[in-house]
Amino acid sequence: MKRATTLLLLPLLLSAPPVHGQEGDEFNPLGRDIPIEQMERQLRIQLEWIEMSHETMTEMLEDESGMEVDGRLSGNAGPLRESVKELIDEKDARILETAIVTARSGQRAKVESIAEFIYPTEYDPPSTVTGTEAKSPRIRLAPQATAFETRNLGMTLEVDPVLGADDRTIDLNLAPEIVYLVDQENYGSFDGDDHEVEVVMPTFYTMKTTTQITMIDGQYTFLGAHSPFNEDTLRMDSERKVLLFLKTDIVYVGLDLPEKNSGKKE
Repeated sequence: MKRATTLLLLPLLLSAPPVHGQEGDEFNPLGRDIPIEQMERQLRIQLEWIEMSHETMTEMLEDESGMEVDGRLSGNAGPLRESVKELIDEKDARILETAIVTARSGQRAKVESIAEFIYPTEYDPPSTVTGTEAKSPRIRLAPQATAFETRNLGMTLEVDPVLGADDRTIDLNLAPEIVYLVDQENYGSFDGDDHEVEVVMPTFYTMKTTTQITMIDGQYTFLGAHSPFNEDTLRMDSERKVLLFLKTDIVYVGLDLPEKNSGKKE
């Protein structure tokens, strides 16, 4: 009986897939070859802030003939991005910042390069208390900070991407921003018995875009334009402009690359 059972199980053992770690076919973590239409998809979002002169931007946007089809303006800003690339190569424009994040469809993603700036927003007024010793019958207390806020200085990109049913269009809800600390203004001071306390509040400069758009896989979209911060004048620089270019690519999880591009070490 034992020999018969072994003979019955032998064909099943021979047809079983190889166990990970055994010699033979390379282990596939997905378990099998999956058709591309069944592969898991993710979305890679790339946003660029590109600075140039106000005059250059105006001249470039006046000629959008390369983005028109039968008099209708296309949402594909690839030709416009190529013109900007030429300006970058000629040092007439510069990439101010780039943010890239990969996310699943329908899931919020966030990338940031920041420094947390914590500052007081409310103070208790100065007060005077009576001491118990004759040498210090009255003590003047300086105003004390009682409430604080935190502002993130730097770049933040938060996005909600949704892949369309056609596997080509992508809906994005996003609000990218760059925040600068401009100055800390003095709103008054208090001379205490042994020290002086200044009541200061910071001022910030923000370039922020809040929008919802639909775009095509692999294409650039011209998202908008800002006036940048001038570090010399600590004011808005109306002679410069920062253009925002957005590109979203569909990434297929498990898609095998050709052997020469796979990155595998021989």
